[in-house]
Amino acid sequence: MAAPTTPSIMGQVALALLPGAGVMLWLFGLGVALNIAAALAAALAAEAAAVRLRGRAVGPALTDGSTLVAALIIGIALPPLLPFWIPAVAGALAVLLGKQAYGGLGQNVFNPAMVGYLAVLLAFPKALSLWPPPEAGLGAAVPAGEALGYFLTGALPPVADAMTHATPLDKLSTQGLSALAPSGGPLRQLDAAGAWLWLGGAFTLGGLALLARDIIDWRLPAGVLGGTAATAGLLQLSGGAPVTFHLLSGATLLVAFFIATDPVSAPREPGARLVYAALIGAVAMVIRELGGHPDGFAFAVLMLNATAPLLDYTVRQRRGERTT
Repeated sequence: MAAPTTPSIMGQVALALLPGAGVMLWLFGLGVALNIAAALAAALAAEAAAVRLRGRAVGPALTDGSTLVAALIIGIALPPLLPFWIPAVAGALAVLLGKQAYGGLGQNVFNPAMVGYLAVLLAFPKALSLWPPPEAGLGAAVPAGEALGYFLTGALPPVADAMTHATPLDKLSTQGLSALAPSGGPLRQLDAAGAWLWLGGAFTLGGLALLARDIIDWRLPAGVLGGTAATAGLLQLSGGAPVTFHLLSGATLLVAFFIATDPVSAPREPGARLVYAALIGAVAMVIRELGGHPDGFAFAVLMLNATAPLLDYTVRQRRGERTT
């Protein structure tokens, strides 16, 4: 049987992301689709320009599916109410700094989607800290017309301004464990918790489909979830948030199944992959609970991307010592 091609693999990853994107669209509305479209358009334009400047054929670079996957991840990770230039900058930088700067697909050291996402997270922290409440029904909290107006002009409409608020992770970072106490009435709290669980379940469903088709290595999601659970458990002993809060968040499951599993920026050796993924979970939990950013996964992924060659080298050296 012939090995799967890059477009085939990327196509399957994109399809596996659709359940999560669909739940995001249902909960948060039109802004999710607008973010994905802006990130994708800018990423494709940046890809075409960079490839042309390097004197290579543009067609294969635009159709291998990697840019689509990066744009989907960026659009899902960003808040669903943003002016168009923020997801566009994220998409363009994902390609230019995360991929083309290293020679293109297969040569990148860092995960391109996380490069773009982290760039706008650092550049526009206030905009990326506000989310509308998750309400089923294509973003019932913010009408589509107002979301589109903000996307095009950057002028936050009154309804959206009143409805936007920090996510549970943002509140945990600024208010501590008290932020997780029920507020707004038990039914409201239950609805919000259920919404985030639906999102995590959608990412898990897509990830399990990739595992079943042998598209991703089981060691990577298992390592992220194991490292997250172990570190969160230790931090919980000293007053940190419950392990289940961290494990079931959409960000954790998105990283475990779709970001840490990037085959290019992850180590090649099976043993190194397990250590690498576990460290992503551990570092992210330390940043979440003790650092100044609400979600440390983007930082953790890029930090561990930089160590992937060393982890591979260490595993090979140890294997060589055992065989001599």
